Amino acid sequence: MNSEVWSGVAQGILTTVQMTVFGFALGAVLGLPVMLLRTASIWPVRWVGRGFIELVRGVPMVVWLFLIYNGPTQFDPSLGTVFSSWRSGVAALGLVSSAYMAEIYRGALKGVNGGQWEASKALGMNRLDTATRVIAPQVTRVAVPAATTYGIALIKDSSLVSTIGVFEITYYATTASSTSSSATPFLIAGVYYMALTIPAAWAARQLDRKLRRKVVR
Repeated sequence: MNSEVWSGVAQGILTTVQMTVFGFALGAVLGLPVMLLRTASIWPVRWVGRGFIELVRGVPMVVWLFLIYNGPTQFDPSLGTVFSSWRSGVAALGLVSSAYMAEIYRGALKGVNGGQWEASKALGMNRLDTATRVIAPQVTRVAVPAATTYGIALIKDSSLVSTIGVFEITYYATTASSTSSSATPFLIAGVYYMALTIPAAWAARQLDRKLRRKVVR
């Protein structure tokens, strides 16, 4: 394989990592209020959260990419400088991630015994202390495996941002393939994606073991 192709496709590795990290971080933050809406005791609020999750997850990622990238410029062309391909990519990844992370948080919260709220209250702890010092650590431990699995999937989903002109791994592979009429650049891209996902999976397992040891103590 031509070393130029390897180095050419490798130019997109940093952007792929950046898109994934920023998109996941945005989704992890936005997922919290969405989860609170989804689990609210007031049913209209709860249905707003559920409606948001179903809407976001029901529309393909590539559609969200084009809606965010091209949508605002339909009303004001000058917004193209604000909704650049890079920012639009992060926004789309973050939007979709928020819906999935909200469900991950909700599932993890359901996995925590509800009786701990009453037990903490009996010990004189207020709800804020209970939430941050008792419930949150357990939710985090339960959510880590699912969140990590989604994060790894997001690395691969980030390849879709190439459709709006973000210079990441798939973009460079597509460019190299179009000039050489060969599938080799995509094979190389697959190797790079594996080089990103395998260490991420290993690190996630180590983190999960560490959190489990803390619980045992």
